[in-house]
Amino acid sequence: MQRMTNPTQARKDLYKIIKAVNEDSTPIEINGRTEDDSAVIMSAKDYRALQETLYLMNDGTLSKVHRAMKDDSGETDITNGVDWDKI
Repeated sequence: MQRMTNPTQARKDLYKIIKAVNEDSTPIEINGRTEDDSAVIMSAKDYRALQETLYLMNDGTLSKVHRAMKDDSGETDITNGVDWDKI
């Protein structure tokens, strides 16, 4: 569950917020006057994982993995012919 705060409180609690998002991986939303003025603080680890997931979704790899998970044949090639041992 995402926690929320306002900018004034976030300034006061910045170090606590950084510690909290790293300890429990729960992002904290800082509510501005409007949605366009709001922001989210999350751990760098979670941000990198999110970026990787978005990349895998955009390049089609994630769909191939999901298809492979549903495939009961026992063999599924998701490498597009890439020999990872030679890279």
